[in-house]
Amino acid sequence: MLFYLIGRNHENFKESYVLQPKTLAEATRRIAFAVFISAWALFSVNACTVKARTIEPGTIPKIDALAPGESAFGQQLYEDLCDDYQLESNPKRLDGLVTIFDHLIQAAEADHLPWHLYLFDDPETVDVRAVHGNYIFVWSGFLDATENDDEIAALMSCEIAHVLARHTYPVQFTPWTDIFFDVAEMTTSLALMQATQGVVNISGRGWMKWAYVELADLDALDREYSAEEEREAAMIAMLIMERAKYSPEAMLTFWQRVQQDDALHKRAKPLKRDLSPLERTQIIEELLPDAPPQTEPHIPENIQTSRLNFNSKKHNIQ
Repeated sequence: MLFYLIGRNHENFKESYVLQPKTLAEATRRIAFAVFISAWALFSVNACTVKARTIEPGTIPKIDALAPGESAFGQQLYEDLCDDYQLESNPKRLDGLVTIFDHLIQAAEADHLPWHLYLFDDPETVDVRAVHGNYIFVWSGFLDATENDDEIAALMSCEIAHVLARHTYPVQFTPWTDIFFDVAEMTTSLALMQATQGVVNISGRGWMKWAYVELADLDALDREYSAEEEREAAMIAMLIMERAKYSPEAMLTFWQRVQQDDALHKRAKPLKRDLSPLERTQIIEELLPDAPPQTEPHIPENIQTSRLNFNSKKHNIQ
């Protein structure tokens, strides 16, 4: 489009094209302007999103009930994951995980809510994910990477804490941000269309919101929490672990091992999210009470709690 035909040699089947410098410079400026508008829209809009409520230190937040449609959100993600992963077939592994989870949600006084816990069989994936709708996904590689029930409880309680603190809720935009997105989308689309002389034409609404959520890692399964949210979740998780009689120090020992073990460090990349193991250990050390660094893990006496006691009508465990 930035070229025009000035001559053609029919005998030799040669075509000559001349680039218009003025047109190229103008197109470059327009594209640069469009890119600037898009980048400014995507990375400055964070200040205009609805912020989650602040959790008072020393308290475990409560959720009275799920809103209509919340479970359907998690169910859709579960069905999508089932296309890529098989559920764990070993009942002993699942029973042990369910027992620990049972202790934690009872300690958090959240056992009145519907919870959906699924264990996927994938030794190469070290990850635990809580998503909107009280769905928690665990990959078997995570169980392989832990050394005791306290470490399992540490990471599970962090995900429960993210749910209770409403960190897993889909990002919400203020009315002013909605207007901002509409204007930015229109401006960017027009600039790109003019710069490419109609070759690139972005139509429809909502594409910039989608791009922002994707680039900022705010979609459900790739959610990147802020350092403030991670600190808040760690604080809540420690309270839950103490009530459930698990050792909060296990949270620290797990991330210290991830930091020191290169192989585990690579495998735990999804679990680390946007914080390095060092940053996580620093947060945990600040929150842990003054206690001996080497604390023996506490294994609850009733670790063999029946799975049937957990899998009531209000719960959906595989």
